[in-house]
Amino acid sequence: MTLEPHPRVEICSSRRCYEGRVFNLVEQELILPSGLRQHWAIVEHPGAVAIAAIDHEGCMLLVHQFRPAAGGWTEELPAGKLDPGEEPLAAAQRELEEETGYRAGRWRPLCSFLPAPGFCSERLHLFEARDLEEVPGGGLACDEDEEIEVLRRAPEELLALDPLDAKTLIAAQLLLLERH
Repeated sequence: MTLEPHPRVEICSSRRCYEGRVFNLVEQELILPSGLRQHWAIVEHPGAVAIAAIDHEGCMLLVHQFRPAAGGWTEELPAGKLDPGEEPLAAAQRELEEETGYRAGRWRPLCSFLPAPGFCSERLHLFEARDLEEVPGGGLACDEDEEIEVLRRAPEELLALDPLDAKTLIAAQLLLLERH
């Protein structure tokens, strides 16, 4: 996602100090309408998708993978960043197949949210996927730097995991709320 300035906020300076494969780092100095001057370091992120893929037993497909920032392995929803110009639903369909080897017959957008708006521009689009079917041959290959194991858990089981990432927590809570 490109950093879009608010029409009432003056950007005095903006400098990209790091450009990477997943995100960029931008330093900005700006002035709020009140006159307050602020300095920010912002992670510029293209946006991402996450998929609450529900099997015929009501369990969610999860990916077990190593996350260095979390200091270990996590169980989380299949997810990934948007490619340039890619629509969120197309990205969700691609990521589900790449990370789990499944396709879904029914898709529903659940919500979009900002995982860390205090320092990151990422907008995450959360989808529900149902009527899952295994792709012959395993589907699209996952990224070269990924080592993923696919797991299944009921949404209520996820709430006991530690650590539990935000996208997985939000999806589990939304699905549990719908049941009641």
